Amino acid sequence: MVVLKNNGNFTRKLTGTFGEIQYSRTSLIPADKNSAGILWETENRKSIFPLDCALGVDLLPFKITCQMMCAIAKEAVRARSYADAKTNINEKFHVEMSSVQVEKVTDFIGALVYESQLQEAKEAETLSLQKVDGRLRRRRKNDILYLELDGAMVHVRDKKDGDGWMESKHAIAFNSSNVHYFNDEDGNVSGHRIMSRDFIGYIGSADDFKYHFYALAKRNECDFCNELVVISDGALWIRDLVKELLPKATHILDPYHAKENAGKFAQVVKRGKVQKKAFADQLCSLIDEGKVSELLKTLEPYKDEKFPPGVLNFYRYVENHKDCMDYPSYKRKGYFVGSGAIESGNIRLMQNRMKLQGMRWKLSSGQGMLSLKAKYESNKWDEVEALMQQYCYPKTVQ
Repeated sequence: MVVLKNNGNFTRKLTGTFGEIQYSRTSLIPADKNSAGILWETENRKSIFPLDCALGVDLLPFKITCQMMCAIAKEAVRARSYADAKTNINEKFHVEMSSVQVEKVTDFIGALVYESQLQEAKEAETLSLQKVDGRLRRRRKNDILYLELDGAMVHVRDKKDGDGWMESKHAIAFNSSNVHYFNDEDGNVSGHRIMSRDFIGYIGSADDFKYHFYALAKRNECDFCNELVVISDGALWIRDLVKELLPKATHILDPYHAKENAGKFAQVVKRGKVQKKAFADQLCSLIDEGKVSELLKTLEPYKDEKFPPGVLNFYRYVENHKDCMDYPSYKRKGYFVGSGAIESGNIRLMQNRMKLQGMRWKLSSGQGMLSLKAKYESNKWDEVEALMQQYCYPKTVQ
């Protein structure tokens, strides 16, 4: 039994979407050592404020309401910097808050969201060892799940060897049924828009990222879609990841990246402006036509040459992705073949917020921001709010 005694009244300031309020409440502390031990063991507390408990604000980490903390993090994600977010928050909610406070709240929520992401990745690792019951497989006509992957560098300031750059790996999932097409005056398709998409981001190695990616594929029902298509720029870590986790997927090498590398290759191996262009055009034509065998035969004389930094050995590049370049077949099936969704996603997910001039990130802060951005850009901010509700009100949220 815990025996408590009055420890006096204390003033507290609470910040919420309503502004700031200040109120006085009574503090109760254990009356003896035995009570103190029980209270710490059961509640992890040294004192109790009954009014805080009655108001449901006793577990708030920053003397800020749960709703307000989520609003702060959302502004931090949407703004270009914490300073801009502070200005927006002060104007919108009429509260005085420093950029440091905004950063601390955002880091706290970002860590919770990343922890949830990490748990999902661990569960996906377990699922990767299980077989899918064929009786549960659902077939939907013309239903294609697209997965696109890419990487981008982010400046991290607390790497083990000091200041430096790390690769942030990103993936996007979207379903063909969620793509809206636009028609011109003649009724021909003039463009399209992906109406619903799901992002994931991770700063670290490909080996650690792979189950974050697999969790993305799983929650988008990769086992039950009619067709599964993966599109990438040809990075070897992506090729190996897809082979390991999604061996039945149709993996497509983005033809625009392939042709870009072909152009750089032609600039190195040929002399003269006319010869360079003619050779590049020849390679690009073979790529478009899906004539991989003829392409490799054309490149074979150069397969053992050394190339300057930034220029791939194009023979090895094509050899590694020869099973991913049947573009005429892909187009007949109506597949997207370009990685534009993840290219633009890189900008939305990371570069517009985390790669502005002078920005450097602690690894934990950067990962937290990336996880929050993924939720925001996926229109899943309600999941962030649910996690915070569960943290702040564990006894009322089931």
